Amino acid sequence: MTALTGAHLVLEALRARHPGSTVRITVSDTGPGMDAGTKKRIFEPFFTTKPVGEGTGLGLSVVHGIVQGHEGAITVDSEPGKGTTFTVYLPVAEAEASTQPVNPGTEASPPALVLDGGPRILYLDDDESVVFLVERLLKQRGYRVAAHTRQKDALQALRADPAAVDLVLTDYNMPGMSGLDVAREARAIRPDLPVAVTSGFIDEALRAQAEGAGVRELIFKADEVEVFCDAVQRLLQAVQQKTA
Repeated sequence: MTALTGAHLVLEALRARHPGSTVRITVSDTGPGMDAGTKKRIFEPFFTTKPVGEGTGLGLSVVHGIVQGHEGAITVDSEPGKGTTFTVYLPVAEAEASTQPVNPGTEASPPALVLDGGPRILYLDDDESVVFLVERLLKQRGYRVAAHTRQKDALQALRADPAAVDLVLTDYNMPGMSGLDVAREARAIRPDLPVAVTSGFIDEALRAQAEGAGVRELIFKADEVEVFCDAVQRLLQAVQQKTA
């Protein structure tokens, strides 16, 4: 199947769901392009082509989530040495007549997401795009999430109300304090608090250090998002069973 045929199929599927006008946005570059294996995985939340320790590549996953949230679609056409072209298709929103009077200068607020009763997670990662994505995914699963990008802010929030957190979930590789340092500080604040550390590289040395820091579980950051969220759920269930 050619890229053009694939794009046509995507467009036809979108029009079948949303009859009417469609907006197409195309962005191209003249970079090194991608091989077929890389292209298949670029929208995975924790997939990156960067070396270990040099960040994560969550930008495209965030874009994909936003496009899907607007009931659109995105395609990619790329070959090694020939650059890359992304095409976004979005249905045009049709204005609807409102039966409610609108007061000048006021705007309707979106409905609040109900999170009452869900487990409370303090989440820390220095990468803002990671925080955006993971916070959104965890909240969709009913968790109450307090997300931070700075270790100081996360620990300050924990000190302010240690009992308000059911799980600390922190990245390992961050400038300054590592995730293991955060785990030690968190457990000094509240010794019974479960802490999980995420990392894109887990070896026996890290496992030993994590155990010494009181980390309850290491979560492999390169796993697919469902595997990642399942690990969080499994950990919280184990904690709840021990405290029941």
